[in-house]
Amino acid sequence: MLSLFSVRKPHTIVVAVIIIAILGWVSFTNMTTELMPNINLPFTVITTSYAGASPEEVESVLTRPMEQSMATLSNISEISSVSQENFSLIILEFEESANMDTAMIEIRENLDMISATMPDEVGSSTIMRLNPDMMPVMSVSASVEGQSIAEASQMIQDNVILDLESVEGVASVTPSGLGEHQIEVIIRQEKIDKVNKELQQEIMEQMTVSNQDRSYAPQGDDLDTGDFEQTEIEITKDMISSILKGQNFSMPAGYISEDGVDYLVRTGDDIKDIEELKGLKIVPAPMEGLSSIALEDVAEVNVINSSDSSYAKVNGEDAIILDIQKQTDYSTAGVAQDVRERMEEIMDSYEGVTMNSLMDQGEYVDIVISSITNNLVAGGVLAILILLLFLRDFKPTIAVGFAIPVSLVTAFVMMYFSNVSLNIISMGGLALGVGMLVDNSIVVIENIYRMKNEGKSAKDAAIEGARQVAGAITASTLTTVSVFVPILFTHGLTREIFGDMGLTIAYSLVASLLISLTLVPMIASNVMTSDKQKEHRVLEAIKTKYTKVLIFCLGRKWLAIITAIVLFVGSVYGAFGLGTEFMPATDAGQLNVRMELQEDISFEEATEKSDEIMDLIYNIEGVKTVGAFLGGDMMGMGGSSESISMYVLLDEGDRRPTNEVTQEIRDITDHFDSEITVNDDNMDMAAMGGAGVSLSIVGRDLDILEQTAKEVAEIIEGVEGTINVSDGLDRTSPEYSIVVDKDRSIAHGLTVAQVFGEVNNLLSDSEAATTLSIGLDDYDIFVLDDDSKEGIEYQDLENLTIESSQGEDVLITDISSIEETTGFSSINRSGQQRYVTISAEIEEGYNIGLVSNEIEDALTDYEQPEGYRIDIGGEMEMIMDAFADLFLMLALGIIFIYLIMVAQFQSLLSPFIVMFTIPLAFTGGFLALIITRNPVSIIGFVGLIILAGVVVNNGIVFVDYINKLRKSGMDKKEAIILAGNTRLRPIVMTAITTVIALSTMSLGVGTGMEMIQPMAITAVGGLIYSTVLTLIIIPVLYDAFNRKDHLG
Repeated sequence: MLSLFSVRKPHTIVVAVIIIAILGWVSFTNMTTELMPNINLPFTVITTSYAGASPEEVESVLTRPMEQSMATLSNISEISSVSQENFSLIILEFEESANMDTAMIEIRENLDMISATMPDEVGSSTIMRLNPDMMPVMSVSASVEGQSIAEASQMIQDNVILDLESVEGVASVTPSGLGEHQIEVIIRQEKIDKVNKELQQEIMEQMTVSNQDRSYAPQGDDLDTGDFEQTEIEITKDMISSILKGQNFSMPAGYISEDGVDYLVRTGDDIKDIEELKGLKIVPAPMEGLSSIALEDVAEVNVINSSDSSYAKVNGEDAIILDIQKQTDYSTAGVAQDVRERMEEIMDSYEGVTMNSLMDQGEYVDIVISSITNNLVAGGVLAILILLLFLRDFKPTIAVGFAIPVSLVTAFVMMYFSNVSLNIISMGGLALGVGMLVDNSIVVIENIYRMKNEGKSAKDAAIEGARQVAGAITASTLTTVSVFVPILFTHGLTREIFGDMGLTIAYSLVASLLISLTLVPMIASNVMTSDKQKEHRVLEAIKTKYTKVLIFCLGRKWLAIITAIVLFVGSVYGAFGLGTEFMPATDAGQLNVRMELQEDISFEEATEKSDEIMDLIYNIEGVKTVGAFLGGDMMGMGGSSESISMYVLLDEGDRRPTNEVTQEIRDITDHFDSEITVNDDNMDMAAMGGAGVSLSIVGRDLDILEQTAKEVAEIIEGVEGTINVSDGLDRTSPEYSIVVDKDRSIAHGLTVAQVFGEVNNLLSDSEAATTLSIGLDDYDIFVLDDDSKEGIEYQDLENLTIESSQGEDVLITDISSIEETTGFSSINRSGQQRYVTISAEIEEGYNIGLVSNEIEDALTDYEQPEGYRIDIGGEMEMIMDAFADLFLMLALGIIFIYLIMVAQFQSLLSPFIVMFTIPLAFTGGFLALIITRNPVSIIGFVGLIILAGVVVNNGIVFVDYINKLRKSGMDKKEAIILAGNTRLRPIVMTAITTVIALSTMSLGVGTGMEMIQPMAITAVGGLIYSTVLTLIIIPVLYDAFNRKDHLG
C-alpha cells in the first residue's frame, strides 16, 4: 500500500520530506546540548543543627528519631545519614515513580510532628532536593592587576559576580578566596580598668564636693550617701552583642491614617557609619553628673579584611575562584558559551581584570558532541560510498542514500518532542545506527532490481519489489527496536542513561523503514532505467567460493555447529577474564586533586604545603593551569576547611594522556604526610556515583566497627592493584571529655546543663552580632573577648569558674574531671544501622572488576564478628546492579524478538533457527573486546544487546526466502543454496555499510569517544563474525531441523 501510494503520488512524498527537513532543522537548533542524558535523582537531603552536641548525641537525639519518622514516607527506598558534631544530615532515596513534590510535603509534615519532642538547642531542619544541576558547569579565576585580594574582592563582588549572575541561564555564582570586610569589636580589659578608674575618681570628686555642701546644710537634713558608693562597671561579650543588635534596628511598625492618607510608621534608625558605631552609648551614667560610657571607651573597633584567613590561588598567584551553576532548563553548552562571552566583556570593561577558565563542562560538551557528529557524518558518507562500490550505479545509490539524512532528520524531530537532549548517549545511538539506516532500503532496492530483471516496468517493479519484502523488513525493524522495550523494566542509572539511546535508535530505524517503503520506491520508479544490475566480479567470485563452502558444511553439519558453540563459550570466558567496568574513563584533560588536612595543622602550614604541591604539579610536563582553594570540591557540593581542592588543566596542544599525568602527580606527592587523592574521572564516574572499591562494615558497636575496619583495610592493602586504602577511621578526632560529678555539682547548686552552658560560652565561635550597612557595602560586626585572638587552650578550660546560684565561683575541676579521649567525628548509618566505609582506589593498569574479585577472595577466610556484615559498594556495586538490569533487558529482548518472528513466519521452528544468529553475534563482539583488550563494560554490553536485534535481520530475510522457494516446489537443499547465493549480496552489503559507518567510532576518533567506543567495537566484531557465520550456520541449522525435502 505504501509503495503504491508513493509511486503514484511522488509530489506528496517530496512535500512530506521537505516538511520533515524544515521541522528537523528547527528541532535540532532548539535542542539543548549536554554531556549526559538528564538524570532524575529521587534524592532529598535533610540537614539539622544541634548546638554543642557530640556525634553520639546527635545520632541519639536527632538522627534516629528522624530516620524512624522518615521510614513511614510513601515510596521511600533507602535512608542513610551522617551524624556529626552539632549537625545531622539525612539522605532519603525514593522510588523512581515517586512524586517528589508530594514527598517534600510529606517530609515537612513528619518533621513538624517530631519537632516538638526535640531539645531547644535543635535548630529548624532544612530540606533540599538533589539535582545534577547543583554541580558547577564552569569554574573561573578572577584577579585585578596591581591589587591585593583584599582590594580586588570588593570590586569582583560588586561588579564581576553581578555581571556573571545576570547571564541568562546562570543560577548562582559562588566565590572562593574572597576577602570580605568585617568589623571586629574587641573588648579590652585595660580600657575597662581605665574607665573604672576614671569613674572612681569622678565619684570621689563628687563626694568631696558633697561633703563640703553638708557642712552648710541645716541640722536634721540627712543626705543619701548611697549615690556616692563606689561603682564598677562590668562589660561582657554577650552584653555588647545584645546592645548592638538592639540599637542597630529599624523596622516598620504599622500604618496610621491622616486625612485619608496611610502613613507607614517606622521605628528605629540603623547605625550609619563607623564613627557612630564607636560613639554608641553602651552604659548609662551611673549617677547624675557623670558621663555615659561609649563603645570605643571599652573596646577597639576595627575594620578588617578576611583575606588573611581565605585561600585561593591559580598557578601560584592569589586569585578568587568563582563556581558557576546553571538553571535546570538551560543547556550546559549554551550557558557556558554565554558566560565565556560575558567574561570577555568584563575584561574589556574593567581595567586590569583578568579571568581564566579552570573547568568548563560546556567547552568539553561542545568538543564531544562535535566529535560524535563528525563520526556520524563520516559514517553516513562512508556507508553511501560502500553502496556505490557495490551497486556501481549512481541512481540506485542516490535512492538508497536518501534514507540516511531523511531518517536522521526525522529522528531529530521525534527527539525534540520527547525532550531528548543532544548528548553523548543519544548522539552515540544515532552514530551506531547510521549504517543500519540503509539496510531496509538495500533489501528493497535489491528486490526492485530482481523484479526489473524479470521484465517488469520500473513503476511496477518498484511497487511489487517493495511490497514483497515489506513484511520481512518490518519484522526485522521491530526486532531491533524491541530490544529496547525491556528498558522500561530496569531502574536507576541504567534506565536514565540508555533510555535516550533506545529512543534515538528506534526513531531513526522506524523512519528508515517508512522511507524504504515510500521514498525509495518513488525514486527508484523514476531513476532506474537499466534492466539489470551491473556485474560485480568480486561478488561473483565470492559467490562461487561461498557455494562450495556451503555445500561442504551441509555435508558436515554437526562439525560446523560444535565449532560455533566452542568459539562462543571460549569468547565469553576470555572477555570476562579481562574484567568488568561501569563506563570507560574519558580523557577530558582535567584532574581533581584533594589534600586532606590533619587536625593539628595550622592555616599557614596548610597553605605552605598546598603552595609546594601546586608548584610540583605545575612543573609537570603537559600541565597548563593549577588552581587551588580551601574547602569544597570540583563537583560543587561544598566541603570543609579540612581539605584543599585543586583544579589541574592539561595543555590541549599535543596533550599527554590524563592517566599518565595522574600517575605522575601521585608519585611526586607520595612523600607528603597528608592524604592526597587524585581523580581523573570528574566528568563521568564521579558525577554518577564514584569510582573505586568501597566496602561497608555494618553493625551496632562503634568499637567493634573500628577494629573490624582496621582488619579489613589491612587485608585490602595486601591485594595487588589497590592504592590509597582508607579504613574510614580518618574521621576520628581527639577530644576532651568533661565528666561532671552530679553529687559535687549539686552541692554547689549547679547542674550538668549549667556546666555545659559555661563551657559552651567559653568555646563557642564568634557569630556576627549584627550587620552594618555603609553605602552599598555590608559589614558583619563580630564581638570578641580580649583574648579571643589568642585561642582557648587546655589551661583556660581547667581554670574556668562557674558562678553558682549562691553567688559562689566554683572551679570546674572541683566538680568534674577532664579526660582526653578519641571519638568518631561522624557516625554513618544506612537502613537505620551504623556502618564504617573502607575505600580504595584502583592502580593504573588494573581492572576494577578483577581487583574486586581478588578482594572478595582475600576476605573469604575472614570471620567478621557475629551480627556484623560486609557489603560491597562503590563502582562495583553500580556494575553489579547495572549488569543485573542489562541481563533482564537482554532476556526480555530475546523473548520479544522470538515472538515477533513467530508472528512473521507463522511458525515456531523458523524463528528458533534464526535465533542462533544471536550467540554468533555475541561471539564476534566478545572476540573484538579480547583483541582490543577492552574489559566488558556496561556500554559495551549495550552494544551486544543492540546486536541481538540487528543480526536476526539477515536470518529473517534468509529463512523467509528459503521458505518461499520451497513453497514454490523447489527441493530443500537446492532452495538453501539458491537462497544463499541470492541473499549473499544484500546481506554482505548491509553488514559492510554498518561496519564501515562505525569504523571511526570503533577506532575512538575524536575527543570523548572513549565512553562509547566499546559499544562500536562489540557491534563491529559481532556484525563481521555473525554475517560470515549466518551464511553458514543458518543454512546448516535449517537443513538439520527441517527433515522434509518439500513443503506441502
